[in-house]
Amino acid sequence: MFTPPIQKMIKFAYIKNKTLFFVFNHPVGKQEFDNNIQSIKSALKFYTPTECKECEEILFDDIKAFVTYTPKVQEDELKDIVQTYKERSSGDFSIDIKDEKLSSLAKEIQKIIKEIRSNDS
Repeated sequence: MFTPPIQKMIKFAYIKNKTLFFVFNHPVGKQEFDNNIQSIKSALKFYTPTECKECEEILFDDIKAFVTYTPKVQEDELKDIVQTYKERSSGDFSIDIKDEKLSSLAKEIQKIIKEIRSNDS
């Protein structure tokens, strides 16, 4: 029903409250969809799924579309991303924390920073 470039912009579709929703990952896809919505709706009115009993229960009254801006990132891509940076602190700071657990944690962090700085030199 859509051209291949528009098909690539469709992220997914679902039915909710007898409305078919198309979710696009780019505004151009939604704009093209909006331009053709009336022809899509009229074509669907002529098609009634009588051969498939399961499909008869999934009829919808309206069609809508929206754009989602969440980036599609594969898990494999996330595993490859390792953010590294050079430690800028020298570890020379005072720790005035009264809570023992937090104070010991801050001292451990301070110790790690000083070790890193001594290895970098």
